[in-house]
Amino acid sequence: MFKLCVISIYVSDIELAKEFYCEKLGFTISEQYDEATIGLVNDGVAIVLCKTECESTASYSQEAQVVLGFETDNLLNKMQELSAKGIKMLFDTPQPCPPGHYNAFLDPFGNAFELLEFSK
Repeated sequence: MFKLCVISIYVSDIELAKEFYCEKLGFTISEQYDEATIGLVNDGVAIVLCKTECESTASYSQEAQVVLGFETDNLLNKMQELSAKGIKMLFDTPQPCPPGHYNAFLDPFGNAFELLEFSK
């Protein structure tokens, strides 16, 4: 059995990544390890932004890939909040899924994320 200990998010522009993840998604920096590696404050599993040379070429949800999910208790409000910050939702309305509803967005580097609201 493995225990998940870190989520590495690969980005091609570390300054743009800091802006997106901190100013738009609301994370704060826990530590800047070097010019290409930044830790974000997160309860639970550590999140690290790592500079790479290329953006993701995976096509959400058409190709195998890892997609991270953020839980929310009000999906519509969170969609509106992120849209107001310039983040484009991939669907106009919440989509049904087995545990509730979701929507998705991409970061500026092509990494996919889902917003999930679980049924009560």
